[in-house]
This record gives sequence, structure tokens and C-alpha cells, in this order.
Amino acid sequence: MSGEVWRWNKQAEMNSIRDCLKHCNSIAIDTEFPGCLKETPMDASDEIRYRDMKFNVDNTHLIQLGLTLFGKGITKTWEINLSDFNESKSLKNDKSIAFLKNNGLDLDKIREEGIGIEEFFMEFSQILNEKHGKMRWVTFQGSYDKAYLLKGLTRKPLPETSKEFDETVQQLLGRFVYDVKKMAGLCSGLSSRFGLQRIADVLQMRRVGKAHHAGSDSELTARVFTKLIFDLVNSRKESTVRRADDQQYQLEQQQQQHQQQLMMTRCYIPIPVQGRNYVL
Repeated sequence: MSGEVWRWNKQAEMNSIRDCLKHCNSIAIDTEFPGCLKETPMDASDEIRYRDMKFNVDNTHLIQLGLTLFGKGITKTWEINLSDFNESKSLKNDKSIAFLKNNGLDLDKIREEGIGIEEFFMEFSQILNEKHGKMRWVTFQGSYDKAYLLKGLTRKPLPETSKEFDETVQQLLGRFVYDVKKMAGLCSGLSSRFGLQRIADVLQMRRVGKAHHAGSDSELTARVFTKLIFDLVNSRKESTVRRADDQQYQLEQQQQQHQQQLMMTRCYIPIPVQGRNYVL
């Protein structure tokens, strides 16, 4: 873990993020927030799921944002603590808040020493603009991560429809937005039903920091993503080699069969020669 970002060290850390982005084009994100005010049924349609997410995100404050910048042999993580959430006044899901506290989040300290959401995102958006959209974003089951990021960058409520949301995500973040949970479903021995920690355990990766802290979760997401990309590329190469081998084998078999047919023809059915008649 690189470091925690508070009001008192914000400028130095933002400068560090800006410098790191000069060398990295990939960024893994994770968010910690006050839970869902409106629970969505498992069998809900995509539009209902989006409607509920919009309601939840529009009416709650982000508590932590984890950023892990990586690429070209560099991995650096920041955990930004955001001060807008007030436990006694802000809307929240009580069970989610208890969960975050049980996992070590000091909400009082974050409230007292954190950075204002608008203040952080104003500067962060300027830093991102310097990259001109040439970024690869990585999440784990990242609908809410993208939603809070969008809300912070635009400083507006989420778009009215899921289609508009997707279009805005692409406009702001670019075309390369990955979800590690979905990627896991494409890998042997893993499943899109696995959580981040279980996937890391299967891959024998040790966590740095505490689970359910935005910085640690973003750092682990970045490492798992890198491993899955490597495995998927190798798997495709092996598949291509196997297909090529199969095609070569089939070609050789066809050639052998053709040669056998020619041999049989030559042995039993002479090949006609122009101007010559054969009596069988």
C-alpha cells in the first residue's frame, strides 16, 4: 500500500498521483459507501437495477475511494478518505455501516480529517484530462464503483437511464473498462460467482492491507486483473496452437487418405491417358 490521503497531505499525494499517471495507463478502483437504501430483488430487470442504483448513489456520500495505478512494472496505491458522510445525519444502511466499522473503518476520523468530495474530484478530473482519455479502468463487480466515480467527476446526479449511464461512462472513462468478476468466469478453475478474496485465494495471492478498505481492495483487484489477463492471453495462444495442430493433423490425414486413394487407383484403376483405351 502506498498511502492514505487526508486533508493535511492531500496536495502532496495529488501531485504524486499526477506524476505516477505519466507512466501508468491502467487504474483499478474500489469504493466504500454507506450501503444501499433500496434493495434490488434478484430477479429484477436491468432497468429496475439501474433505477435502484441511481437512487442509492444519488442519495448517499462516498466514504473511501481506492486507486491503484499500474503498468510498466509500476504499482502504486492510494486510499482517499472523503469527509462528506456524517454518520448521525447522512442517509445510510445501518447494516452496511456496522460492517464497515467491524472491518476497521474509522468513520469519525474520516469525517474530521478527510477531503471534501467536490474538492477532491475537481482536482482529480483535471489530472485525468491530462491523459486525454487514454486509460484502462479496472473494477470488481464495478457498477457502483463506476456510478460513484461518475457522480464525482460530473458533480451531477446519475443519468436517467442505463443507456445514458453507459454512454456517459464511455465518454468520461473511455472504451476500456474491465470487470474482474466477469473475467473470472472465462478462466479455468474460477467463476464469476466468486468474490475477490476467493479468487485471490485460488490464485494464491496474498492481500496487502485490510479487506473492505478501498485501497487494499483496489490493489488486489489490479493484481488479480494482471494475472487473469496473462492467463487468458496464454490460454488463447494455447487454443490457437491446438487449433493449428488440429488443422495440420486433419490436413495430413486428408493428404494420407488422398495418397492412399491414388495408390488404390494406380493399383486397380489405371489413370486414363489421352488417346489410349483401357479394357477393364
